[in-house]
Amino acid sequence: MAPANMLLAVHCKKGDHLDLKDPIWSYICLTYSDQQAHDAADDLATVQQLRNDVVGLTGSLPDLRETLARYYKALTVMETRFPISKDKGHVVLSFTWYDAFRASKRAEQYSIHFEKAAVMFNLAAVLTQQALACDRTQDQGMKDAAKKFQEAAGAFAHLRDVASLRVEQPRPVDISPECASMLERLCLAQAQECIFEKARADKKSSAILARLTKQVSAFYDDVLRLLSGAPLSQHFDKSWTSHVQVKTTLYDVESQLQQAAQLHKDDDIAPEISRLKEAHKSLILVKAQSKQCGKELIDNVKHSEEILSTALVKAERENATVYLQRIPNFADLPPIQPYILVKSLSLPDIDAAGETLFQTVIPDNSAKALSKYTEMVDNLIRQQKDKLEAASDEARLRLREWDMPEALQALDAGSAAALPDGLRAELEQLEDHGGVRHLHDLAAQIKDLRRVAMEELKKVESALDKESVDDAELRDKYGSRWNRPASAALNSSMREKVAGYQANLTAAGDSDARLEQRLMQNNAAFSALSIDAAVAHMPRLQAPMVSVGDEEPAMVVTNLRKALAEIDELSAERASIEEALKEERNRDNILPKLMASSGRSDNIFAEEIKKYDELKGNVDANVARQNELLAVINKNTAAYRQAFGFREWRQACEGAASGMKSKVALFSEVRENFSEGLRFYMSLQEAISHLAQQVGDYSLTRQIQRDDMIEDLTRGSSQAAQQMQQMSLNPGSGAPQQPPSGAPPPPHSYPPPAYQGGAQGSQVQGGYNPQAHSSHHYPPPTPQYYHQQPQAQQQLGQPPSNPYMQQPQPQQQQQAQYGAYSQPNYGQQSPYQPPQPPQQPQQQQAYYNPYAQQQSHANSSAPPTQSNPLWGNK
Repeated sequence: MAPANMLLAVHCKKGDHLDLKDPIWSYICLTYSDQQAHDAADDLATVQQLRNDVVGLTGSLPDLRETLARYYKALTVMETRFPISKDKGHVVLSFTWYDAFRASKRAEQYSIHFEKAAVMFNLAAVLTQQALACDRTQDQGMKDAAKKFQEAAGAFAHLRDVASLRVEQPRPVDISPECASMLERLCLAQAQECIFEKARADKKSSAILARLTKQVSAFYDDVLRLLSGAPLSQHFDKSWTSHVQVKTTLYDVESQLQQAAQLHKDDDIAPEISRLKEAHKSLILVKAQSKQCGKELIDNVKHSEEILSTALVKAERENATVYLQRIPNFADLPPIQPYILVKSLSLPDIDAAGETLFQTVIPDNSAKALSKYTEMVDNLIRQQKDKLEAASDEARLRLREWDMPEALQALDAGSAAALPDGLRAELEQLEDHGGVRHLHDLAAQIKDLRRVAMEELKKVESALDKESVDDAELRDKYGSRWNRPASAALNSSMREKVAGYQANLTAAGDSDARLEQRLMQNNAAFSALSIDAAVAHMPRLQAPMVSVGDEEPAMVVTNLRKALAEIDELSAERASIEEALKEERNRDNILPKLMASSGRSDNIFAEEIKKYDELKGNVDANVARQNELLAVINKNTAAYRQAFGFREWRQACEGAASGMKSKVALFSEVRENFSEGLRFYMSLQEAISHLAQQVGDYSLTRQIQRDDMIEDLTRGSSQAAQQMQQMSLNPGSGAPQQPPSGAPPPPHSYPPPAYQGGAQGSQVQGGYNPQAHSSHHYPPPTPQYYHQQPQAQQQLGQPPSNPYMQQPQPQQQQQAQYGAYSQPNYGQQSPYQPPQPPQQPQQQQAYYNPYAQQQSHANSSAPPTQSNPLWGNK
């Protein structure tokens, strides 16, 4: 049994008690009226009690969470009503809190934003403590713990994005954006751990567990990165770093273990050993560091090491005695894709929109003035962002029009700028998919699918043969008493399917061979399809021997490079300006000034809006400088094209690229042929699987019928023997003896099969009907790669065409109606020449047509009959 998994909870910040009631009461009396102060008395008492409970950390964890959320909403309401600072005429309140990770560090600020940040931190900390208190040995406990950690992550995200940004500098480290980000990722990592624990308890597949643990490791790696940077690296104890480092490695090892277990199930022994060895290396490196962690984590490391060692020894022994495979390098193995199932959840109980505290205190003119100023700021920022976006669009369009900087890059040796855009994009896509190796992989996949299809089809045929032989032997044994329908009358449609699939496989094999031959013939040409090889065949853009313009070519190139580099700098500067506008907007809070001032609010607006003048100047300077640079680039681009003969060089590149384009087109054609073949074999394999299910149901039902008949026949023979014995004991009785009451009836009479025509084809009465037992209907796929079903046929209500289905010729349409299988034809562009489809006599029973059944069921409101046609009428 795996040892208990160790998770972390965050301690709450501690604070000093403070009298809120009297200072705010005095402010209301002086600023508004005694009556408004009297009306707010109950609200002030409520807020004072809430803060006392928050600072005292009283009550159970659920009660403390509710108290923190209520107090945070109360602070949000107070923020818009009472200016709290050391300024004259404001409410003077000194909030004191201690660092959650270094209790000796004390911070004091005259700001309600500092108080809100501390309360939000404690709310998130209480959520982590609630998560840790859940019973994770139970299914519901694991769900609850995962949800609480995600809510804690949402609280820390709110602290980072909202509350922390308004805290005055110097900002305490524990409520800084960096610390909030680290704690958010820690909570997400622990929530993902809980999801993994539940998935493991639910016996999920090793592949899923590998992806889940990979994401846990990724989250802990983010935490480790943030802990190692400023300002957290000097603030947190080293045990935090050790714990996170061990967790990162431990879950990465667990991910490799789970992936190795999946490979072991798939008999893929070589990659399994490679992953186990890599996991063992990682575990050895972190084992020493785990000594600085808790006992639970040390036990987890030891447990993982034991499992890893056992699995590695077993895998190496099996490979040495059975598989004898070469062990690949770990770097060559495909990476495990992480699977994230958690996110930061927002807290709906901190929204103060419906809060009723201090409703009678705020004057209406202050609220309207604040709304007006906010609208002014929003319009200003929107105008500046529009200017910056327009400048970016202008630069992008103009540079694209001048073919810059690609035209300038063509001077560099080995530059891909010489390639036409279409060819370069095709070559990049080709290289991303693996080039010619991808074609060989497709060919190998087709071979594997073909082998599996042939093996499965052989099993189906063997099952039918076994059932037929068994029926024939029993028919010879019992003679006329064996009156159930013969196997040949029942399984003919299934045998026709087997024969059709075998014919498809035979024809498809010939097509596969021709396609592989085509690949081998062009293998060398396909291997040379790369950007580097294409660039090597392109003509080189070079400086002219004699200058024909007013400026030297070298100077033109220098001017262009300098201007383009400065354009890039201006683009980066625009991003920083937008971020500065956003930060200034978040810090801009003039409500205290509005509420403390008795003058006109317009004067305050005019003074406060000036803080954006510097940023507006930066925007105008950025746009003006870009316009100057674009003018320089335009002038030098014309000189560059003339001096270097750019147009003639581009035409030469187009001509040189024609040969490479034809090879790429041929490559795409072969790849498409392989892809079509792959889809054909997958469709055929699915159809064979359903046929195997149908044959299995048929064989099982026939076996049950056989056993019942044998039992009836045996019982009938025994009764006849008893009657003969009684007659011999009473020779004087001339009348025939009546069977005693309660004697068993004679054996069932199984009539021979009768055929009735119908809209859905022939149906065997009193025998097995494969169509009645098939819950999934699939047409027999045929490997035709290019022909598509005519549009007119689809409009007549026919089922969607199979892309591999060869369209019947006029003289073959009647045959196709009865489900005859068409032969493979991979298209006119491929090297395949399909054989003619086999002719079927019209009197033969029709092939199983799943589309006919589906149409019939779709047009009928009554459900299909679920009777068992194997049993005869008794």
